[in-house]
Amino acid sequence: MRHNFHLTGHAFRLRPVDEQDAAFIVALRQNASRFLNTGPASAAEQLAWLTRYFDRQGDFYFVVEAIRRNTREGLIGLYDVDFRNGTAQWGRWVLNPGSSGAIESALLVYRLAFDALALGQVKCRTLADNFSVIAFHDSCGLQRTGAPVMIEFDGRERPAIEHALPCAEWPQVMQRLDPLARRIASSMDDHRPSARIPT
Repeated sequence: MRHNFHLTGHAFRLRPVDEQDAAFIVALRQNASRFLNTGPASAAEQLAWLTRYFDRQGDFYFVVEAIRRNTREGLIGLYDVDFRNGTAQWGRWVLNPGSSGAIESALLVYRLAFDALALGQVKCRTLADNFSVIAFHDSCGLQRTGAPVMIEFDGRERPAIEHALPCAEWPQVMQRLDPLARRIASSMDDHRPSARIPT
């Protein structure tokens, strides 16, 4: 959906995806992990997807940017937002190779969910063999729901691990992640070029 949420952290920020990002999205996803669904293969197809996305309610899609370098570092989304029940999922998470934006982009999407949208719970689902992302969610202090979950991946069902973060536990997670984000920001070398994806 079209929205105007901009979230700024210590070294990274989230800003709404727009039509000018179509080529970036295609290039980033094509060069990314095998744990992403196959998406549009061209900028034109991605632009058509974005047109449909802009009309979809309860779906917040962002570009992750490095503030000081002013580079696009990745993508992240909060979607399936149900304001009536106070729930949402987050995902579509992919970063440039070598980006340091993982912790802060996750922190910012939780800020959107709990501080800006006042949701009660956020879940994320990760393919069961994506061990590094599962370990990341575990390390953030999220709880695995334990429920067997299957997600559609490129036309077939595959097992996934579901994590949940209730609003009541958000302050503890924030206290864990924010110092790490500050440390990353202070250690970033402004003169080192970011790994870039062609646009």
